[in-house]
Amino acid sequence: MSAYPEHGQLLPTQRPPKNEASARSLKLADQELVAKIVAGDKQAFAQIIDRFSSRIYRLAYRMCGSAMDAEDLTQEIFLAIYRSLPSFRGDSALSTWVYRVAMNHCVDFQRRHRPETLSLDEQLVVVTNRWCDNPQEALSKEELGRQIEEALARLAPHHREVVILHELHGLTYAEVAKVLQIPVGTVKSRLSNAFRQLRELLRDYVEDDKNEGAE
Repeated sequence: MSAYPEHGQLLPTQRPPKNEASARSLKLADQELVAKIVAGDKQAFAQIIDRFSSRIYRLAYRMCGSAMDAEDLTQEIFLAIYRSLPSFRGDSALSTWVYRVAMNHCVDFQRRHRPETLSLDEQLVVVTNRWCDNPQEALSKEELGRQIEEALARLAPHHREVVILHELHGLTYAEVAKVLQIPVGTVKSRLSNAFRQLRELLRDYVEDDKNEGAE
């Protein structure tokens, strides 16, 4: 079995569809929370920070590749979220809206700094376990993580961001489309192109895995 499966085999990593009733309830709760924040309730905004801080930091870290920059960027993002909350209309889930604000700031950071490489945290190694049956048979987890990290860093930004949002953060196609404000079809196309490039970049490891399976 290929160490890096064809796109489509990763679909089980997606979150199951939400129950419509619970989704409506969550949406209403989000709108009430935003209303409290807009009205000046600082404790309500603390809930936003508690709910999204770790996810936003991980996204910032994966996009900028520096822990120090990620901390500064995370603070900038939450400041932007606070200032922009009055414009939240509830057309999408609050989480989707938050990711959109965060991604816009991450993209702006990349344009300003244009880092040569992208560093991923140790969670990437854990995620890669979903992409191969037994990576220890060929490489250590650290080596596998390093190879995938380097491969992701070589992707074009518009390909890397869809992989990060969809595969590493678990957003659905529709959610990624809303965050990046592109059609769902474009999300799927970019993912497909990204996986094709990753398979090529990881060709040696993929071929070694195939050869071992044939023995």
